[in-house]
Amino acid sequence: MTMKQTSSSTSFSRRALLGAFAATALVAAPTYSKAAGLLRGSGDIRRIKMYSARTGEKIDMIYWVEGDYIKDAVQEVNHFMRDWRTGDVKNMDLRTIDIMAASLNLLDVSEPYMLLSGYRSPKTNAMLRSRSTGVA
Repeated sequence: MTMKQTSSSTSFSRRALLGAFAATALVAAPTYSKAAGLLRGSGDIRRIKMYSARTGEKIDMIYWVEGDYIKDAVQEVNHFMRDWRTGDVKNMDLRTIDIMAASLNLLDVSEPYMLLSGYRSPKTNAMLRSRSTGVA
């Protein structure tokens, strides 16, 4: 099965779409001096809403209040974004979570993010590489 989807005038591969998203995220990613501007509108709380297509799990939680991250909530986000194949958990960059929360606020949407791929352990990458090409 091919990973390419073709429309009548344009062909997009999953890798090209991910690359475009990564480039956009890199340009939009805040430096510490610009973080306040990006997060404008976040208020005194920050909330993240996601569901996992792989595990069926959902989270909808406040993870930051009045300038402080809530340790247990951040740990829950890290667990949610774990390697679902091995159960390995990695600490996510808090700026990534902040950008996701700010984006939901700025876009004024209520739908949660769908987690397609969180952390992938070296063991999972090795297994996927043995079955396919183009794996990290």
